[in-house]
Amino acid sequence: MAIRDRTDSGIDDGPIELSGTIEKPSGIAPGFGEEPVMSVGKSFITPLWSKLAMITLVSGLMQCSSFLHAQTGGPGEVLDPLGPMPAPPENPLTEEKALLGKFLFWEEQLSHDNSTSCGSCHMPEVGGSDARADNPRSIHPGFDGLFGTPDDISGSIGVVLQDCSGGLLDDGVFYPERQVTSRRSQSMIGAGYHPTLFWDGRAGPEFTDPESGQVLIATGGALEAQAVAPIVSMVEMSCDTQSWDNVRQKLISVTPLALATDLPGDIEDALALFPDYPSLFENAFGDDQINATRIAYAIASYERILIPDRTPFDLFNEGNAGVLTANQQQGMLLFIDNCVVCHSTPALGDGEFRNIGVRPIFEDEGHFLATGDPDDMGLFKTPSLRNAGLRAPYFHNGGKADLDEVLAFYNGGGDFEPNDPLMDPMQLGNSELAQIKDFIINGLTDSRVEFGLPPFDHPTMQPFFVRGDSNDDGAVDISDAIHALEFLFTGGEVICEDATDINDDGALDIADPIALLARLFGGSAPLPLPSDISFGPDPTADGLVCLR
Repeated sequence: MAIRDRTDSGIDDGPIELSGTIEKPSGIAPGFGEEPVMSVGKSFITPLWSKLAMITLVSGLMQCSSFLHAQTGGPGEVLDPLGPMPAPPENPLTEEKALLGKFLFWEEQLSHDNSTSCGSCHMPEVGGSDARADNPRSIHPGFDGLFGTPDDISGSIGVVLQDCSGGLLDDGVFYPERQVTSRRSQSMIGAGYHPTLFWDGRAGPEFTDPESGQVLIATGGALEAQAVAPIVSMVEMSCDTQSWDNVRQKLISVTPLALATDLPGDIEDALALFPDYPSLFENAFGDDQINATRIAYAIASYERILIPDRTPFDLFNEGNAGVLTANQQQGMLLFIDNCVVCHSTPALGDGEFRNIGVRPIFEDEGHFLATGDPDDMGLFKTPSLRNAGLRAPYFHNGGKADLDEVLAFYNGGGDFEPNDPLMDPMQLGNSELAQIKDFIINGLTDSRVEFGLPPFDHPTMQPFFVRGDSNDDGAVDISDAIHALEFLFTGGEVICEDATDINDDGALDIADPIALLARLFGGSAPLPLPSDISFGPDPTADGLVCLR
């Protein structure tokens, strides 16, 4: 969310002298707010323009059921409609490639230890970010390397550091637990509207084949460039020296999505015709060759069909007056007045880089890491606000727990000294902040995203658990043995049967609490994977369930 340029004192400081013309930000549709007003020579929406818009629109609200009724109605009344996601000519969008990309995006077997897919960190139901953000294991210690200090980061759970032969390595921070990324995961939904990706912009606009080093897409290849990075990251999905040949050989050998459940209908239908990855690649590309470029092209194609264009705001913008309440419409006007400066495109995020004062610059150098330009020190990409109401916590470090904290942050002008001239305090009242929040949560959320409906539907991945944590309190101790005994002999309940299957023999019986007692008090070896000192899915197939 970006803040307006406060060249005036607010929206209530007297009459406006009308002369000149309006200059609007890119993406603001023709016909909206083109009444005469004093120009202040800005390339973005000005406070004077927004004042007039506010007066005009509020007047319309008072006179009729919706501002669109008071105007002409129709597409593009507020912002241009969100059109198809751009695709580079080198990778034209096809249904076959998008379908293969859907398989690959949700394929846990694409990771070295069969635990993690792209979707692990990018779930539609939480706005395309990581649903595990509230798990205490999702914390990265930040710049100071110490847990429990103010620079801690809400990242994404990856893999235990390991060599490619399967041996675990001590990373000095997380071992024996899984590593955690050093930034909050961004949304993959609508990501292709931005020319570069990742918080620091290091992916795109060109795409280079990671196997040959040849530039295959000169511009417009950010999705392709981003797609290949996590697969070979020793933090996110891979081992220390992963090769693309290893990735290729594994895809040839596995059954697609064999570890997932609740497969969507399009995936089930495809598996009936194409039961392995070579045939899926042949369906998408004309032959069965598997390589890094085709993996990138397929995943990028899948992401290009994830267009969140059915929000109440979009429907309102098309002329449907009843989809936004009066309170949400007031929130929209305040959003236009305060936030559109940096969220002026139809995607509601301009993809530019700014320092808004989230944390001190030295903790994370941001865009500088991608460009090497000292002027880019501490700058981070402005994200889209579509489905932002689902994406808590917020900012690149996950440092704000909810939208109330985010709005308070902007209302006060940031927490640390920013270098962005737009970061003057909003100085809005609590009721106005509540209206903006209402608009963001209820006006900018696409219900298909929130409920995982097509095209945002997906398989269910394996649940993560701790072996031995029978009572699901996050620790493995004597209370778990007691809980397992109560379950066995008094009819208690367990949330995760796999966690209570302490000896991993596929059955729940007296041998399980005995195995835990031997581990706790007899010096036995760690419990079977994911063990009592780690966290992950069950690597052995059985009939037990884990409700997480």
